[in-house]
Amino acid sequence: MVDWDGLVREHGKVVFGIAWRILGHAQDAEDVAQEVFCQAAAKSNSKPVACWPALLRRMATCRAIDVLRRRRAMFSLDAVDPAVENDGPVAIAVREELQTRLRLALARLTSREAEVFCLRYFEDLSYRQIAETLGISTSAASTALHQARMRLQEVLAEPDEGGVS
Repeated sequence: MVDWDGLVREHGKVVFGIAWRILGHAQDAEDVAQEVFCQAAAKSNSKPVACWPALLRRMATCRAIDVLRRRRAMFSLDAVDPAVENDGPVAIAVREELQTRLRLALARLTSREAEVFCLRYFEDLSYRQIAETLGISTSAASTALHQARMRLQEVLAEPDEGGVS
């Protein structure tokens, strides 16, 4: 029997943090976190889970990317990164535009490319940790990350993506 209260207490902030870094919006991140734990409960009823942190991290990343894809055309950045609150309005505007462009570009990657990219650069996981989380070899994780970076570079080089210049 899974101690859901303990699991949410132990991993809830991590799941929320993953979603918030990908989506940039607290309410959306809360929704994703709630959905992740509901999906995890359903998944645990069908078979035992070997590694909760890896499963929850992967589910949060995938779910947040799904949300990005569904709303990529009407995306907003309501929350400003707390690290830049002291920056001037121009710096904040530039950062918000860059975040918007990155999120729109991520939504155009394949699921695997976006997932690997987010685990590496938003969650700061090593190649080994990415491989363990995704159930692939370290070399496959490295290759997938290289492909993700190349594809992201192509997408970001396209002029006027999604109306953002």
